[in-house]
Amino acid sequence: MLTKTGLSLSALLACSGCIALASPACGSSNTSGFGDGTGMDGGSLDEAGNPIFGDSGGQKPACKGLQCQQVMCAGGATTSLTGTAYAPNGTLPLYNVIVYVPNAPLDPLVEGVTCDKCGSVASGSPVVTALSDSSGNFKITNVPAGDNIPLVLQVGKWRRQVVIPHVEACKETALTDPNMTRLPKKQSEGHLPHIAVTTGDFDAMGCLLPKMGVDNSEFGVAANEATKRVIFYQGQGPSMPGITAAQAFWSDAAQLKKFDVVMLSCEGDEFLNNKPAVPRASMEDYLTSGGRILGTDFMYTWERDAFDSVVDPSKHTVNTWFGGAPGDGTGTFDVDTSFPKGLALAQWLSKVGASTTMGKIDFPVAYSNFDKVNPLVSQRWVHAGANDKIFTYNLPVGAAPADQCGKSVFLDVHIADPHLPGNDVVNAAFPGKDFDPTKPETGCLPNLTPQEKAFIFFLMDLSSCIQPDNGMVNPPPVK
Repeated sequence: MLTKTGLSLSALLACSGCIALASPACGSSNTSGFGDGTGMDGGSLDEAGNPIFGDSGGQKPACKGLQCQQVMCAGGATTSLTGTAYAPNGTLPLYNVIVYVPNAPLDPLVEGVTCDKCGSVASGSPVVTALSDSSGNFKITNVPAGDNIPLVLQVGKWRRQVVIPHVEACKETALTDPNMTRLPKKQSEGHLPHIAVTTGDFDAMGCLLPKMGVDNSEFGVAANEATKRVIFYQGQGPSMPGITAAQAFWSDAAQLKKFDVVMLSCEGDEFLNNKPAVPRASMEDYLTSGGRILGTDFMYTWERDAFDSVVDPSKHTVNTWFGGAPGDGTGTFDVDTSFPKGLALAQWLSKVGASTTMGKIDFPVAYSNFDKVNPLVSQRWVHAGANDKIFTYNLPVGAAPADQCGKSVFLDVHIADPHLPGNDVVNAAFPGKDFDPTKPETGCLPNLTPQEKAFIFFLMDLSSCIQPDNGMVNPPPVK
């Protein structure tokens, strides 16, 4: 016998957590992954007895796809998904990962520099969305019930879609396999941002990516950039077969704009001869167009000479640049927890074992290339006494948030000093076709250090959508 909802009495009885006006997901056999376009959301019926998706204030368009598998549960229950979002290695939890159920196929991500603003609707017409918290955990409620439910995990242009075999109506489905909830290691698993890394003699930046789980197959040099997602350029540091000079890369505005993120390894000195006027202008153009740059120590030359080139002192990113890399040595530094993302950083560092004291972090090599950031345009993250150590800012510097598309993070510390024993070294074996980050002879040590974990936090934050860093972080809207 059919009830007025169109569900059989036996189907209603089987779905004990649903109320009478429930989605057909309770007894649905749909396996498309995007619903079948029939059913209702627990709302009202039109005069012909057809379901209406929406509130009771008037007729609305019928539900579509997976909307029709969202179930109205009894007693305050909900259909939910829980899990932990991980870096590609499947072991490091990540903060601020967008997790959502799409209601349509995903659009291809645009290659190269784009203006990715927070608050826009994610691709695939999401039905429900959530963000991972400072422990990497997420919970999505009102999830469509049934078989083969698609799930997307995304941070900027890191994006992976998986399929949940079954979601039980009006119950919590816990995703406990890290391989189900991690970001992609390689292109066959999803989309990775296009990342350029310039080598340096005093910071082994290149080891960060394989240790966070990016597959060896994705590393290359400019000659094969069309098929690789991480491309290395020759700065003042170790050489690799077929590598292109960093100055040529920095000077080519069109080439720069092919990359979503540029990582600048410390070169051990200013080396202003490879950063003349043309590269400075190209790099500034890249950032103001929506590019993202991460730099350490002596890469302050870009901040001071290019990105801080505005005439108005009130729009300079810091009060005073000292330069020369005056050393602070090893130290314990304070995380600024006065803003939401800063508090999340402190909590995350404790969660992942990179901090033994809440709100503190140790760096083995730190410097004092500047004094204090300008709070009008920059956000301080880590500081020590009179000197700030890590800061971010959006570009163009000093523009209204609606007009900012680029972002820079400067860390006045080293991720790892290859001249010190027991540190990573990006050597001639990296990133060769037989590169294995677990083998010390290739230059990279197998385990992430506390400071490398901190760098991953900033790399992922740099990769995410643009918003004022001192604001609240909210999940994207549903469509």
